[in-house]
Amino acid sequence: MTWKYFYELTEIYTTPLDVTWLILAASFSYYYYGSFNWLYAIFAFVIVIALHLFLNMQNNLEDYEHATDKTDYKHSTSTIGSNHLSLSMIRHWLLGFGAFIVIAGLILSYFTGWPTLVIGVIGFILGLAYSAGPKPLDATPLCELAVATLIPFFVPLIYMYMGSIHRWNFTLQSVLDAFLVTLLPFILFFIIQLANDTCDLEQDIGNNRHTLVDYIGKQNSIRVFDWIYWLSILVIPILSLVVGIVPYFALVTILIYPYVWSKVKVFNTNQDKEEIYNVIVMNISLIVMLYILTYMVGTVLTYLFK
Repeated sequence: MTWKYFYELTEIYTTPLDVTWLILAASFSYYYYGSFNWLYAIFAFVIVIALHLFLNMQNNLEDYEHATDKTDYKHSTSTIGSNHLSLSMIRHWLLGFGAFIVIAGLILSYFTGWPTLVIGVIGFILGLAYSAGPKPLDATPLCELAVATLIPFFVPLIYMYMGSIHRWNFTLQSVLDAFLVTLLPFILFFIIQLANDTCDLEQDIGNNRHTLVDYIGKQNSIRVFDWIYWLSILVIPILSLVVGIVPYFALVTILIYPYVWSKVKVFNTNQDKEEIYNVIVMNISLIVMLYILTYMVGTVLTYLFK
C-alpha cells in the first residue's frame, strides 16, 4: 500500500484531534484532581491513534462494501473503488492494527485495572458498530449520537482515567464529571455530523442508509442544527458558574459564537457538501479548540492564583 492510499484510507490527517483530547483531559485532571499521570496517558494515546486509524480504514471498507449501484459512490467517490485497491490487502492491514490494539490494550489494562478494559472494549465495539455489521450505526438515526459519543467523550474519558489513576475512582459520578467536561464538544460534534448527513441525504438514501435526517427531513434537520448551535452557548456558563467543573476563563469561548455563526449560517440555504461542509467543520472546530485552550489556560491561572 502506498502512502497516498494509506493516508486516504486511514484519514491520518485527522489524528491531531487526538492531541486536543489529551490536552483537555490533562487540564481537567490538574484542575479537578491536582495531578496527571503522563506515562499511562501517553501509552493510551498511542493505542487511541492506532484505533483511530483502524476505525477510519474499517469505515472506508464498510462504506465501499455497503454501497449500491444506485449512486456513483462505489466507483467514483470511494478511494477503494476509484483506485481499484485490493480488499484483501486492506483486511490484512486491519488485522495488523487490530492485533496491536488488543495486545497493547491488555498490557495497559493489566497495569491500570479493569475500568481501562471496560472503557476500551465499549469504545472498540461502538467504533466497529458505527460502520460494520448488517445494520451499521451510520445507516441509522443513531449516527450522530454514535459520533458524538465515540470521539469527544470516550477518547477524553480514557485519558482522564489514565491521567488520574490514583485519584479517579471509576464510579457513575466520575463518568458523569467526564461527560460534563466534554459536553460542549459532544454537542458540537453531534451537529457537525448532522450537517454531514444533511448534505449526504440523497446519496445515503441511494445506499440504503437512513440517518436521522431521513426521518425528520432536511428542513427540520437545518432547524435542529440552528437551535442546538445557539443552545450550546449556555453549556460553559452553567458548568462554570453553577457546577464549578469548568474554569471561569473558559467563558471566553462564548465570544466566538457570533463570528462562527456568520460563517456557518450559509448551511441554512446551501447544503452542497463540497461547498459548505468544510466551512462548517473548520469553524465549529474553532469553538472546540478555543474551549480546550481556555480550559487549559484557566487551569494554569487557577494554580497561579490559588
